[in-house]
Amino acid sequence: MFGFGKKAKKPDGIDILIIKADEAKNRSLYQVAFPSIVANDILSMLQKLEKSKLNTKEVLGEIGGFRIVTHLEALTGFDILDDADIEAQPVQIQDFANMLLRRLEVLDESGGLGDSDDLAFIMGELTMLRDGSFVPQT
Repeated sequence: MFGFGKKAKKPDGIDILIIKADEAKNRSLYQVAFPSIVANDILSMLQKLEKSKLNTKEVLGEIGGFRIVTHLEALTGFDILDDADIEAQPVQIQDFANMLLRRLEVLDESGGLGDSDDLAFIMGELTMLRDGSFVPQT
């Protein structure tokens, strides 16, 4: 896109999604990190969640209404220059998935979500991400 070159090191790299949650109280910016080798699957699942009717504050809590604003691909490294700022710290995909999944599980158990194919798909994908079965272990 900007002439940064090909993704020659894609299998070895780290991708980061920058996600904005405008109405969040504690944190309005999330940097979600995951291995580049599974980037397409993770990005498509999170884009599906972003566009779904589940992407509300009532369903997802503080991250509800999120937007994916940037996808950084195949990074071989990065430096955190402000250790004191929580938003500067990337969140591992397992932790991000766990946060979303806990919220959905509570609502699902209370019957607050109903049944839908989107919900079943998203919860299944988030479960695999949380448990690490989606992301290859190195």
